[in-house]
Amino acid sequence: MYYNMNQTSGFTLLSIVIIGLIISPLISSINADNHEIMSPRKQMETGIDAEDVVCKSGLVLMIRSTNGAAACVKSSTSMKLSDAGWGDVIETTMEEKQEEEQMEEENHDKEIVLEEELSMGEQEQMDENSNQTIIKLEEKVSAGEEDTLSEESTQEDVFTIGGIDLSMAAPVEGQDDAPITIIEFGDYQCPNCKKWFQQEKPSITSNHILSNTTKLYFVDAPWAGDDSFTAAEASYCADDQGKFMEYHSTLYNNQAGIQDGWANSDSLKQFAIDLGLDSEMFDECLDSGKYSDRVSYNKEVATSNGVKGTPHFFIVGPDGTVKQITGPQPSVIFDVEIFKLGY
Repeated sequence: MYYNMNQTSGFTLLSIVIIGLIISPLISSINADNHEIMSPRKQMETGIDAEDVVCKSGLVLMIRSTNGAAACVKSSTSMKLSDAGWGDVIETTMEEKQEEEQMEEENHDKEIVLEEELSMGEQEQMDENSNQTIIKLEEKVSAGEEDTLSEESTQEDVFTIGGIDLSMAAPVEGQDDAPITIIEFGDYQCPNCKKWFQQEKPSITSNHILSNTTKLYFVDAPWAGDDSFTAAEASYCADDQGKFMEYHSTLYNNQAGIQDGWANSDSLKQFAIDLGLDSEMFDECLDSGKYSDRVSYNKEVATSNGVKGTPHFFIVGPDGTVKQITGPQPSVIFDVEIFKLGY
């Protein structure tokens, strides 16, 4: 018995064709040159069912319920797709997971990309959903949380020297970079404040402020009466026109009895006219209570720092050392304290 060569060759060729038809879909899904997995769409074009599509390591297979389209996506993306009308994630078997782990080791240095692109309509829908989510989250911020943010922003704006809040204090007198700081808490109706201003401050100004070793901040402590508060407001209205120190001096130099009318609204407006200020602008500022909150703020600063009477002084050294002086003390007392600080 013998085999006919032509028959044998025909049989062999037929076998090869059959085997090729069986394994070609599997071979087609993987590029033999670089071991990269083809996109789900290309795999399905070779005849592979959607459920049998192979995804790269790190991606999960999803099949759209409406048209049977397959996609390999990241786990985080699969949740969004599910909400957008896609089906559930197709879980891989243990054997497939082991194959994925092995492939990951072989391709760990290769970038994983999303092979199946979402349609423009689907992407826009996802973007819209994301935007709506963000808006809802923003709307959930409670009024209390907003107040907290506001307080934090305010705290960031607080300006202190020696632990004393000077955020709303009068304009600094002297150079900003002077190493010594004198903080004066005063009341425009306070007789002792007038006494110190007229008798002691001129020496301090000439000996320390003009020599650029010391700067002075005035902070309102308007406790003598309502006119004290209004006078403090008026000083900042004058500051709007660049005349704070001139108005400050005018108030002390014209001080009379407490609450006897010398610092009422009409008198304060007349001082502005005497200084050549724009009376209309000044009157509008004073009548509107523009600086009421500022004066109240400074009054609270005085209380929080233990100020019980005026004038009250804090001398702050360059290292933050703080010395307190109460009452209209002679300028020599200030000289001594400033000398102790090395100036």
